[in-house]
Amino acid sequence: MTALARAALAPGGREALLYATVHGAVGALYPLASKEDAEFCQFLEMHMRQEAPPLLGRDHLAFRSAHAPARAVADGDLCAQFGALTAERRRAVAAELDRTPAEVLRKLEDLAGRIL
Repeated sequence: MTALARAALAPGGREALLYATVHGAVGALYPLASKEDAEFCQFLEMHMRQEAPPLLGRDHLAFRSAHAPARAVADGDLCAQFGALTAERRRAVAAELDRTPAEVLRKLEDLAGRIL
């Protein structure tokens, strides 16, 4: 990382850690408000690893933990790929989470809306 700042992205919103890298990547680390949200993201990420394998074939979890173990962190980009799945695959993943595909999409939009 080359830049790291703590800031609220909306007036009165919760703070997030914003970062930028030498390669031009910009990201945010946002603390989830409830244990339910954290568990939802972790379970969705676990299922998305199976449904949306990486293009180059490298194991997603091994990549994320290459330099240090990734604990208590959910990959929001991977979770957001839920919307790009086919309708059949969305239904299958949502059924594993005991939700409908519309509920999963609504939850993801809600979580993203809290950051922005």
